[in-house]
This record gives sequence, structure tokens and C-alpha cells, in this order.
Amino acid sequence: MGFLGLSKTDEEKLQYEVISNRARLKITRLIRETCFNEDNSLHLLRQNRFVNIANNVLGKPLYILESDDMGEYQMAEHAWHLGEIEILTRRPDTIQLVELLADLLQESLLDINIINEILLEDGASISFEESYNNNIKVYITPIEEIEDVQDSQEHPNIRKLIKRLDTLLAEKDFSGVLHTSASIFETLAKDVVGLATVENKPLGGFFERYRKESSLPEPILEFILGIYIKRNTEPLAGHGSTQNPKVEEEEAIMLAEMTKTLVRIERKLALPQVVKN
Repeated sequence: MGFLGLSKTDEEKLQYEVISNRARLKITRLIRETCFNEDNSLHLLRQNRFVNIANNVLGKPLYILESDDMGEYQMAEHAWHLGEIEILTRRPDTIQLVELLADLLQESLLDINIINEILLEDGASISFEESYNNNIKVYITPIEEIEDVQDSQEHPNIRKLIKRLDTLLAEKDFSGVLHTSASIFETLAKDVVGLATVENKPLGGFFERYRKESSLPEPILEFILGIYIKRNTEPLAGHGSTQNPKVEEEEAIMLAEMTKTLVRIERKLALPQVVKN
């Protein structure tokens, strides 16, 4: 049986997964190439198929192509589809994007090896497997199998960091919660900025660029910056100290929940707003 959708369990696993704009752009370029045909009508028909598969995933109305009396399509149709292709991978959240990719792979519209390579390079914990009769399955790496990485040296997986955050809170390691929260914000900021030049920098080294690129309101950005600064001064919060930690349980609980909420909000606000003339 082919791909029928993610299970509730899989959706729960992916709620904090972030697929970066860099990866989404690479997939968009792949879709452009796949759609291309020197025959403009065939090019448009291919684009329309991609658009409608995406519309189905997003719960949007399907777009039915209608030719003129000569069997040709108006220039406006071509222009509209060009625009839709450019935002095809930018509209969906992570769960929707995974389902969209699975549908496209199930229909043999994209190369599974290229998609898996893009996701692997992005540090995602998602990959696709092809079984007998081209049946596509989504594989989500269990959190315990995601490799730990050193902060600011390699791109950590946010799912892994969220799990660590919850574990530290349960263990009442409140300064550890602060440290991990700052690491999550740093990772999220690198995803938003999307430049290779910031990958090895701490958040303080590129925060102004993040401020410019982020869709979060200024008070929230100041909150994030404050967490980063506090992480660097708080005893036992990732840098070693003989002083007693000052993070209280109530503050740690609030910080953990705020961190998880802001991960979701940043991703949603990053989705493109389509302006209609």
C-alpha cells in the first residue's frame, strides 16, 4: 500500500522538527527542473500537477486548468503557476512538507535519493524509504539515535534539544534548562538566517542579522537575547562555575514552555505572505 499520510504518532514526533529554508530552496530548484519542458503547455501541466498535490496536502482548493478555444493557455496561467511553484515548499509547516514530499515521491515526481540527500545535509531526522511497488514510507529517526553535537560547532537537531530540555526539567537541573533553551534559540536563529557563515558562530556573533531576518516581534527578540546573555553568566549553565545556580523551578518551567512555543511561532511566521495585486 502506498503512502496514506503520517500517523498521529509521527506528527507528534515532528512538532519540533525544523526543515530549513536552505533545504526548502533546494527542493524548489529540483521541482523547477522536474517541471521544465520546452513545450510550454506540457511545462504548465507539470506545474499544475505539483501545485494541486500541494493544495491537497494543505487543504486548499484545487486549480483546474482550462484552455482557450485554440487549446492554448493564457499568459496569466503561466505567470500564476510560476509563482505557485516558488512558494510550494515555503507554505507548508514541517508535517505538511513531509506529507507533500511523500506524495510527490509516491507519484515518482521526485528522486528519492536526492530528497534524502538534501534532508541529510540539513540535519533533519526525516528520510524516505521505497519498498516494493514504489510504496513510500517516512522514516523518523528516534531521538535517542540522533547524534549529540557540540553547540556552535555543528548544527544540532532541535527535536533532540527539546527532548534534552524536558529531561533536564524533570531532573530539576534548572541551569541546564537555561543552557539548552539558549542552544535551541541559537539553532533556530541559524535556520532563519540561513547563511553558512553563521554556522560556527555563537548567537551573540550574528544576533543583529537574526533580528533583521526574524519575523518575531522586538520584545520577543529581546527576550531571546536576554536568555543567551544569561546563559553566559549563570553558574553551571554550560560554562562551569563554583557558585550556586540562581535559576528557580518556576522560571525554568516558564522558560521551557516559552522555548517550545517560540520554535513553533518562528516557523509559522516565516511562512511567506502572498500579496495579491
